[in-house]
Amino acid sequence: METMVSVIIPTYNRADMIKRAIDSVLRQTYRSYEVIVVDDGSTDDTGSVIAGTQDARIRYIALMENQGVAHARNVGIREARYDYIAFLDSDDEWMPDKLELQMRLFQNSSEDIGMVYCRTGGRTRDGMRRFVCPARDFSRELLEGDMFRFLLQQNVIGTPAVVVRRDCLEQVGGFKETLQCLEDWEWILRVAGNWKIGFVDQVLVEVHKSSGSVSTNMSWHLIVRCYLVSLYRREMTEAGILNDVQNEILDVAGKTGIYDEVSELLKREIEL
Repeated sequence: METMVSVIIPTYNRADMIKRAIDSVLRQTYRSYEVIVVDDGSTDDTGSVIAGTQDARIRYIALMENQGVAHARNVGIREARYDYIAFLDSDDEWMPDKLELQMRLFQNSSEDIGMVYCRTGGRTRDGMRRFVCPARDFSRELLEGDMFRFLLQQNVIGTPAVVVRRDCLEQVGGFKETLQCLEDWEWILRVAGNWKIGFVDQVLVEVHKSSGSVSTNMSWHLIVRCYLVSLYRREMTEAGILNDVQNEILDVAGKTGIYDEVSELLKREIEL
């Protein structure tokens, strides 16, 4: 008998995309799951679109006001019934064998694997170039097992690529709701600091860049990068990567026109 999985889809004003995301779950070759759609205060026809999708495995939770994707995911986690939890953003989609391949890896792995992820693919925001994440030039040794040091420097794991054990989630906690972006990176670092990570070396998620993405706010992006440095300054120093990380952040800050402000933030212990 297949192990049950709770699939959490946060959404906000994605009436034109949410059906594609849900349909990609309903097409999974792995059939044992529930789908929890958390509507983060949408003002469009999201609710009507979901109501028109007839499948008993879908649970729709409508929040009264928009509180951000981290809050919506945390609501889904609290509502999840099963011991494995997967995430899908409402503007993205899964390949049909995603859950099957990831759950097979869990079943064939030791219990110290807290999370399994896969590659994601898509086109850049201008539509000119195809990308794959993680990039194919990374060695396999970097992309699985003890990934903490590698992930301190860069994140290659998006939440739509993830299936996580409930006991892992219970240990490390959910998403930090005060973060306006990169909440997935901060959360994944907590997972990697406590658990080993499994990797399915296939592109099983198609990412669709949309204009409403929180990642478009570069100022918040840089603030959260400084916050991560503040959280893990000792670990970055011990790994010998602190200067590289700070220089990368300052390079982007200079191009964004806020070099002095970011330089000052990098010296501080930040609380959000």
